[in-house]
Amino acid sequence: MGMMSLPAILGISFGSAIVIALSKTNREKGALKKLLIFLGCFALTLVVLLAINFGIYYVNHR
Repeated sequence: MGMMSLPAILGISFGSAIVIALSKTNREKGALKKLLIFLGCFALTLVVLLAINFGIYYVNHR
């Protein structure tokens, strides 16, 4: 299994953050709340995907 590239990780994180921030449950929230949800989701997804990537790296170079 190959590692994911940094642009792929950023793209997945960005896309998932957009979907969550603009979902039906967050539609009535204000712009600042949506921005905070977007940033939180982006950061959380980024951390998870980087952890998976480092796990793949560790397994491949062990």
